[in-house]
Amino acid sequence: MGEEEEVKIPRIRRDLDRRTYWRNIIAFWVLGLCNNFSYVIMLSGAHDILSKQESPNSTVEVQESGRFDCNPISTAAILLADILPTLVIKLSGPIYIHLISYRVRVCFCCLSAIVSFIVVSLSVATWISLLGVVFASVSSGLGEYTFLSLTARYSR
Repeated sequence: MGEEEEVKIPRIRRDLDRRTYWRNIIAFWVLGLCNNFSYVIMLSGAHDILSKQESPNSTVEVQESGRFDCNPISTAAILLADILPTLVIKLSGPIYIHLISYRVRVCFCCLSAIVSFIVVSLSVATWISLLGVVFASVSSGLGEYTFLSLTARYSR
């Protein structure tokens, strides 16, 4: 009977290791997918985000020339608002990121992603839309930094 227990323990351990391995793989895949969701949505919807803004005091007239539909503010503004905050986080992160716990960082990423969608969807001015895009960028940049550094805490 003692020999049977010794045989079962390694098998149970192997099954738990296999389940843990797949749990970690799936969890990181889902977290990576969710982390980049707001970033990609803001880039994909750049034209629509800017075109929904109508300012009654605007003196800029947009003329359609052929098949192109242009905005008074280029969609590059959305691109810059989506990339610069992430770049700042990734460049300055090594200085201060170790002072913030993983739990706080993940919660902040989730909150800023939610805030980004709410701000962009309810905005009435272009600068508010750009602020919402900045929230999405902060969420994506900090999330990428956090989740990639979390991989060091898990076995391969």
